[in-house]
Amino acid sequence: MDKVDLHTHTCYSADGEIRPREIVSMAKKKGLKAIAITDHDTVDGLEEALQTGEEEEIEVIPGIEFDTKYKEENLHILGYYLDWHDNRLIEITKNIRDKQYQQAKERVKLLQEMDFAINWEDVEEEANIIPVGGIIAKVLLNNGLNDKDPRLEPYYNGQRSDQPYFNFYLDYFLPGKPASVPANMPDSRDIIALIKELNGIAVLAHPGSAINLDDNEEILYELIDSGLDGMEAYSTYHSIKENEEFAKWAANHQMLITAGSDFHGHLKPDIELGGIEKNNYSIVEEMKSKFLA
Repeated sequence: MDKVDLHTHTCYSADGEIRPREIVSMAKKKGLKAIAITDHDTVDGLEEALQTGEEEEIEVIPGIEFDTKYKEENLHILGYYLDWHDNRLIEITKNIRDKQYQQAKERVKLLQEMDFAINWEDVEEEANIIPVGGIIAKVLLNNGLNDKDPRLEPYYNGQRSDQPYFNFYLDYFLPGKPASVPANMPDSRDIIALIKELNGIAVLAHPGSAINLDDNEEILYELIDSGLDGMEAYSTYHSIKENEEFAKWAANHQMLITAGSDFHGHLKPDIELGGIEKNNYSIVEEMKSKFLA
């Protein structure tokens, strides 16, 4: 069966590290038939990825992952095959990144007020683009100034040490956590509308990170009413049970069902490129036949 990965990040994501040409070559070596480049809030890596895809003879799907807000939830919306040269897209992604930069500065300030030893200058130097949560965590855990802080022991040697930077992000920066800072991201419905206006396919990334089908299922109905096409039911964010529950829900509501690893590299070392269940090329075929015909 031909395999794909429809959710990957390059060095153009603020929390990525691998050049587009390298990740496309990796996908080729792994035997994937197609790969989608879905960097956070930018399309800057697509030209290089698409060119490498032609050279390596592997299908590269142009995409993006938007950070958005709907009600009280932070939702990530994937856009596939959209017109990525459109000025509206360039403008809104710049606006998002400007807000994320200010969010990062406020996050570091909160950590300092919590008596963690961390300097903004070190964080800014470490970041290749925007100092997002995982980058801040990397600096905090590796600067040698916090090694004896008992609050960080789980990330060094304990139960949170498998993916310490990502886990610190989950524990400190998500809404309701000690260093949470709202970034005033665009409304999910507006982003879905933009993707559709740019002739793209709008998919909700890893829904289980924000939506519980028992508690806030109504959000899904409201997003569908706004034009949402699909759901990334199979995700490394989900348990096996959640994968199947979201896939069943999406099927019952005639949604496109996708699968993506959310590969980043060292930030999420447990995630392998192409390492997600149900990641077969039939998804791409369905995308093309139903949405691009």
